[in-house]
Amino acid sequence: MAYIDAENRFFAEKTCASSMTSDVIDLGSTGGFLSPLYIDVTLTAKLTSGSMDSFKLQSAAAENFASPVDEVEITVPASAPQTSKPCKLAQFHAPIKPGNRYVRLVGTGTSPVGGKVSASLQNGIRVDL
Repeated sequence: MAYIDAENRFFAEKTCASSMTSDVIDLGSTGGFLSPLYIDVTLTAKLTSGSMDSFKLQSAAAENFASPVDEVEITVPASAPQTSKPCKLAQFHAPIKPGNRYVRLVGTGTSPVGGKVSASLQNGIRVDL
C-alpha cells in the first residue's frame, strides 16, 4: 500500500472563492496506486450567493508544480443547492499519471460569497454529507 499524507485533505473548511488552490498532498515515492484515487468535495457551509462551478485534480512530479498535469475536471451540477444548504459538490475517481508524486485540487466559481468547502482523498465512497 502506498504512503499518503496523514490527513489526506485538500481543503479543510476553506472559505469559497472564485479561484481556489488546495494544499498539496504527497502520495509518496514507493509506487503507484492499483486503483484510482477517490476525491470527495463538500460544501460544508452554504453560499450566500454565487456558486462553485468546477474542481480540477492536478498532479506533478515536483512539489512546486512546475509542470502540472490536469488529470480530470469535474463540473458541479446546476442542481446542487449551494445557496440553500451544505451539499456534495463532487465525488469522483481520478487516475494519476505514473511517476507523479504530488496532487492538488483547483476550484473555480462564479462570484461565490460566504460558504466553506472541504475536500479530501477517501478510501471509499461516502454518501452522507
